[in-house]
Amino acid sequence: MNTLFRLSLCFVIAVLPVHSSGTSLGADNDTAAIQAKLNAVRQQQMAAEKQITLKKATIDVANERVAQLQKQLKESQQRIAAAEKSLQSAVANKAAAEKQAATLAADLKRHQQADALVANAAAVQQKVVAAKAKHQTLQDQLAALKISQAEQQQLESKAVADLKAATEQLPKTKEELTKARAALDAAGREVDVAKLATEKRRQSVKALEAAIPAERSRRHKAQAALAQVNGSAKTLQESLAALQAAAKTAGSDPLEAGAELAKSLDAVHALQKRAAELVATTDAKLAGAQKQLDAAKAEYTAAEAKLREYQDKYAEHSRSHFRLQLKVADLQSADGLQNKRIADAKSQQEALAAQQAELEPQIASAAAAVKSLEEEFVNKQKLAETSLAELGRFVSFSEHIAPIFAKRCVACHNTRTASGRLNMDSFAAIAKGGESGAAFEAHDAESSLLWAMVDDGSMPKDADPLTMEEIAIIKQWINSGAPLDAGVVATADLFQVMPEIAQPLPPETYRVPIPVTATAFNADASILASSGYHEILLWKTDDGSLIRRITNVAERVYDLEFSADGSQLAVAAGTPGQLGEVKLFSTADGAHQKTLVRTKDVIFAVSYSPDGKSVAAAGADRVVYVVNVESGNQLVQIEDHADWVMDVNWSPTGKQLVTASRDKTSRVFDVASGQSVITFNGHADAVFSAAFLTDGNSIVSAGSDRQARVWKVADAKEARKIGGFGSDIFRVEVTPDNHLLTASADRNAREHDLANGKVIRTFAGHKDWVYTLSYNAAKNLIATGSYDGEIRVWNSKDGSVATSFIAIPKAGDAATVAAAEE
Repeated sequence: MNTLFRLSLCFVIAVLPVHSSGTSLGADNDTAAIQAKLNAVRQQQMAAEKQITLKKATIDVANERVAQLQKQLKESQQRIAAAEKSLQSAVANKAAAEKQAATLAADLKRHQQADALVANAAAVQQKVVAAKAKHQTLQDQLAALKISQAEQQQLESKAVADLKAATEQLPKTKEELTKARAALDAAGREVDVAKLATEKRRQSVKALEAAIPAERSRRHKAQAALAQVNGSAKTLQESLAALQAAAKTAGSDPLEAGAELAKSLDAVHALQKRAAELVATTDAKLAGAQKQLDAAKAEYTAAEAKLREYQDKYAEHSRSHFRLQLKVADLQSADGLQNKRIADAKSQQEALAAQQAELEPQIASAAAAVKSLEEEFVNKQKLAETSLAELGRFVSFSEHIAPIFAKRCVACHNTRTASGRLNMDSFAAIAKGGESGAAFEAHDAESSLLWAMVDDGSMPKDADPLTMEEIAIIKQWINSGAPLDAGVVATADLFQVMPEIAQPLPPETYRVPIPVTATAFNADASILASSGYHEILLWKTDDGSLIRRITNVAERVYDLEFSADGSQLAVAAGTPGQLGEVKLFSTADGAHQKTLVRTKDVIFAVSYSPDGKSVAAAGADRVVYVVNVESGNQLVQIEDHADWVMDVNWSPTGKQLVTASRDKTSRVFDVASGQSVITFNGHADAVFSAAFLTDGNSIVSAGSDRQARVWKVADAKEARKIGGFGSDIFRVEVTPDNHLLTASADRNAREHDLANGKVIRTFAGHKDWVYTLSYNAAKNLIATGSYDGEIRVWNSKDGSVATSFIAIPKAGDAATVAAAEE
């Protein structure tokens, strides 16, 4: 607006006249001109004002438009700012989406890789199934061959036995045949006699039967005559009666009138009597004839029966004679027949043996293939499980679930006490479920009874509920399919599948000595191992100084034994009621090499086999274990004792084991089969220790009855009893020269001659129970350990003490304190 005003003023000034410095031509003209100009200027001014007004209006419109445009611009700017903000948000969302997509792509790749690993493992598993099927088929074929071979062996044995029996029976059978022939002939003669008698009776019956009709005819005629006479008598009687009636009517004498007729009637009556007598005579004759006939028939029937009896007897003798003839013929031909059967059976056995020989390498190859594939499957499945676990798709039963169940559930849900009929001492038992049905539904924890009961706190019953973490991991395990770790046996006890955990470290120093429950010398007796608390202590034998403390051991150590070369130490240990273990440690550095046995209660004894390839162990679970040292595989498991097995030792041949048990028995077992060989029941109380004598044919055992008993393996008969002990005998050991070393609760160790039972030497000086004893023949040293923590090393030749010390480590590995002598 100001700009337009300034332009208007410039326009007015431009049209004003320019005054000259010269003289005006005239005033009027000037005035008029000025007036005209003024008018013109005014008009121009008015026009300009009009234009100004119009321009103002235009400007106002323009200003309004500018205001509108400015508003629109502001709104546009706001929209642009919002759009820019949205753009920034979209860019951020795009970046986040790209990041999420990258993460998801990476996750997808990891899942795909995991799925590929699972698929690889599944493919190998299919190969395992096929390999097992092939192996089983071969085994079935081998079993069938062995059965056939056994059958052929039985056939051969039977043929040999039959041949021998036939050879032995032929003379006797021939004698029986001769007797049978004689009996048959005698029976034949009896039949012939019986036939003649029967025929005679038959002819008699026939004759009597022929006489009967004549007698009947005569009887009939007599009866007819009697009837006729009776008829005549009746007629005469009637006539006499009529005549007498007529005479009486006529007035005549009836008797006189009928006298003649009465005479005739009397004559007829006499005739009638004779006729009746004749009938009686014929009846009697007929009855007599019939009686004779019946008697003859009875005799004939009896004769026929007798004949049949003799015929049956003859038939039986004939059959017996025939059987004996056949038997003699068979026995006479048995030589060739049985020899042929023997030859055929041997031929079949050879053929079957050849087939077995062909199958056995195939089976071995198939077994190796199965083992290789199983190992491959386990390895690949473990890789898959590791990958799935990282993605939250797998929960280890062994590592996470079994420890929870073992700790919180098995006490009430086990083989012996299965509350609700639910046994939870193995994966297979859990999967089987209880009286309420399946324990879990794989991939569906919400529908699983097991998870529901731990989630609502109803289980464990009468105990603290599981933690939220425990409940959550159980739920995750079920939702991931309730899997079992690769290589884990479904039926294995939870304790066996749980990961082995490191044992607590022992105290740096012991406030008080602890009982020495186990000792062992290495081969050259330079090192003596002893039991500690959660550790084994290795000492220099000559001065009792500490060499090394071996840790990662259960609370209590019960037995120790070095390998033959001294490089390895086998340890039997345990935490009562919780854990039992046999571990192998390196003597050089104390490193834990492997665990051979793990049980739910302590292991009391461990022993190397004579060849050093196997270890036998036994403990509170009443089981004897034999394990391969190199592979760690269990070779045999023996469950035959009714109570704790306190000791186990090998026979000199390594083929048998002897055990000592709290069930008051000592038993011998065959190592190969695990079968019991014999049981010694001679002890009156718990047996703590047992060992073979050097010949392997006798055993010495001892325990709470304070008697060392020597008995024979063959018959379990006691050969000798050694007494003189003041309390329980904890340990026996047999020396190479057949001497018996014992450790007793009467505070003494002793040496006896097993040949005569006489005591050779008593090692006295301990102040408490002597729990353990070890012997080294190379250096003639005996180590004893007692309840008060003292170890004494004795010279076995003279009984002198070589060294003694309290078996506890000191701070800074200082020397141990020597035991004070009384």
